[in-house]
Amino acid sequence: MKTGHYGFRSWELMVEHLARWLMLNKKTGLACMPPLQGFKGLSLEKDSLYEYLEGLDLFQHYYVAVKANPDDHIGEVYTELDLVGLGQNMTPRAIVELMIKMTYATNKLDGEAEWFCYQSYRDYVSWYYQTYHAPPSHLKTLDPPLHTQLDPCVGSGRFLFIASQMMPKANLVLFGIEINPALYRACLVNLALFSNHPFSIICADSLRLDPDKTGPTSKIWDLGNRWQPPDMSMFYWKPPPPPPINPKSFSLKAFAALEK
Repeated sequence: MKTGHYGFRSWELMVEHLARWLMLNKKTGLACMPPLQGFKGLSLEKDSLYEYLEGLDLFQHYYVAVKANPDDHIGEVYTELDLVGLGQNMTPRAIVELMIKMTYATNKLDGEAEWFCYQSYRDYVSWYYQTYHAPPSHLKTLDPPLHTQLDPCVGSGRFLFIASQMMPKANLVLFGIEINPALYRACLVNLALFSNHPFSIICADSLRLDPDKTGPTSKIWDLGNRWQPPDMSMFYWKPPPPPPINPKSFSLKAFAALEK
């Protein structure tokens, strides 16, 4: 009622003001991403609604509560308000955890033995430097294997940040793609709150992205984590379809005839 809006717009304002509070209070960010560019383009100006909510200390209460019980609370509110659109599905946490375990079960991504080997290597290198004042040239450079996780329909980000929570020591980089700007921003807030790993989330149509232009080392990921997402069409494999191909009139023959 205080917002003067209902439903979807109120939810959007909740996400936006929470992002603003996190930025103003320096609650966002990983040590490896300073300063977190996750809300680049977000205005930090406090309006009357923000002042009202801050006066009630709601942001701080929410922050303390969710850090004690990390979960996709923003996504749950989205579902409870029946804002889920056609084709959208918020996967229950139990299924998310099961799928993550099934995906990484044989990879030993966060295995203690693997991490111990790397830590032992680092300890030895440190000892060698202190003893001989030179690098141990008889050893090969050893790095823990880098893994990436991509969610092409990331939604509010629960597949990514839950994986990050389940494997906090893994050498992991998170990538996500979301076509809905509102859910994209919710994902940025969730990742800023809960991720233990660096991440890049872009707002784009994953079905039209060219895989040859969008690998893990692509420049597209440098454009991620922006509150006001940039145009991604340069990374699409086909241009936006002209008439007669549009949401109301689609011709498969005309679409197939488009040049790649």
